[in-house]
Amino acid sequence: MKQVTAILIALFLGINSFGQKRSNKELKKDIDALFESYAHYNRFVGSVLISENNTIIYQKSFGYADIAGKKKNTKNSIFSIASLTKSLTAVGIMRLVEDGKLTLETPISIYFPDFMPNNSKDITIQHLLNNSSGMEANIGRKDDSGNGLMPEVSSITLDELLEKFKASKLKFEPGTGYEYNNFGYLLLAHIIKKVSGQPYADYMEQAVFKPANMKNTAVATFKPNHQKAKPYLGLGMNEFQNFNSPFHPSWLQGAADINSTTLDLFKFMQALENGTLLKVASKNMLYSATQAMGVNNMLSGLGWVIDEKEGEKWIYNNGLLPGYASVMGSLPEKNIKIIVLSNATSVNPVLEEFQGEVTFVPEITDKIISLFQGKRVENLPLPIKNKSITDFTNTYQLDDKHVLVLKKKEGTYSLETAGKEPWSVFTYTFSRDSNENDAYSKTALFFANAMSTQNFEGLSDYSNEQMKGFLGTQQGQDQLKGMWANFINHAGEFKAYNIYKIEGKEVKNIHIRFHFETVDVGMVLSVNAVHKIQGMFMDDAIKTSHVTTVALVPVAENKFFIDGHRNGGMQDLKITLSNKGLILTDGPINFPAGIINP
Repeated sequence: MKQVTAILIALFLGINSFGQKRSNKELKKDIDALFESYAHYNRFVGSVLISENNTIIYQKSFGYADIAGKKKNTKNSIFSIASLTKSLTAVGIMRLVEDGKLTLETPISIYFPDFMPNNSKDITIQHLLNNSSGMEANIGRKDDSGNGLMPEVSSITLDELLEKFKASKLKFEPGTGYEYNNFGYLLLAHIIKKVSGQPYADYMEQAVFKPANMKNTAVATFKPNHQKAKPYLGLGMNEFQNFNSPFHPSWLQGAADINSTTLDLFKFMQALENGTLLKVASKNMLYSATQAMGVNNMLSGLGWVIDEKEGEKWIYNNGLLPGYASVMGSLPEKNIKIIVLSNATSVNPVLEEFQGEVTFVPEITDKIISLFQGKRVENLPLPIKNKSITDFTNTYQLDDKHVLVLKKKEGTYSLETAGKEPWSVFTYTFSRDSNENDAYSKTALFFANAMSTQNFEGLSDYSNEQMKGFLGTQQGQDQLKGMWANFINHAGEFKAYNIYKIEGKEVKNIHIRFHFETVDVGMVLSVNAVHKIQGMFMDDAIKTSHVTTVALVPVAENKFFIDGHRNGGMQDLKITLSNKGLILTDGPINFPAGIINP
């Protein structure tokens, strides 16, 4: 799902100090303030554990494990860890490699000879582990061509899944590309069963959980059940709702079916680091047998992602299921481990479309890392108790098409939009055209026109050699047509497009906004120095909202917070008032509006 980071200025959010390395006491205070601010707006529910040099320096829980039963989350609460399961499954496989029972180069045709018989001999254990198999077959994800299956409430067997996927093909040659694949890990769980002679759950208990002293960890079940953190929807909203229709764990065995605690996962990370679970060479393979993910310098390892945060290595994995979100990672140079488990998401990400954050766990994690790197972080602003704010209820003009009306009623504040056409404060940034008009823009506009008309003739002339293999081929163009059909299906009639941002020097990232009837879609083109398209990806910064009235939360003298999540799922905004007018702040951009004289 899409990640939005609210970037607000120091006076508004109370930025933490930065510079010299802080003591653990100071770090704990800053981390606590961070979590308390997110918990205030119902943006975090769950448990967190952070260690430095293998000593736990922060461990705390927030919200309820069982709202109806009035049981709060504690350090002993057990959560579904979702795709963190993959990190544990990878260690289980590597134990079998150490025992000489298989190798990373072993083809899966040995275990599933009737599955993709023309291709399975080319797919290895390593390809499954680092998501480079190229298989169309997937679970929990559907691509633009409709490949993949969504999990269901009833159980399913491997044979039934193999039958459903019997017509599957390769999307790319194994080992030459990256695509996240849950089905690959389900196959790994069944390979464990075939090679070890034990059910996956029993093997993981014997080979991973017991050696690491993980007493509250189990496959598919919560052990003990009374410590279970129940899943909820409504993260960031006013109230949480029970999630009553979980899918059966058999659909994601080995990929997302393990339950655990923050402490047990800390024990797992320690056992992996100190040689209890794997020899040094095997452990290192987890992080070195990688596949480029195609985003920055990120690498997909064996159950882990190898990334950088401000030049510092960050090895992690994260997970997301309806009602659960998780992250487990380390900054090895500082010997810092971070584990965050949550039992709430905003919506069911498997079934529901949502334009805002499904979980704030990745956003919070990034801020924790920044604190350890001595940087400023921006907490969500807490409401002020004294609401005696100067009365600036007026009408304000942003430009000739966009007007804002500030209202106050019985001590509460709201902001309404007005103008020639209905509009929302959340989409104002993206509706404005970039001022740049050069050869880079010409390339992007040709692509935008090709997409909107579905006429791709001549598009390869605007592509570098690598992208010609996609944009200039029938197969690639068919994928673009499939994407567009999906947009139309979800967003309604296409209206228009515009370029709202161009960034970079010799190589520019050009942000295109496609306006549809109900939803806007953003795409980013990477255009090189000779004005050829060298890359293309979806623009996660695009937000869509038709909300014309938003609630204002007073957070400082004449300063207000607009909670994006509770006003349609969009990004957070800020309003600053003065005698001369107001400033609408969206991320780092300020939009001044003058008072319209009565």
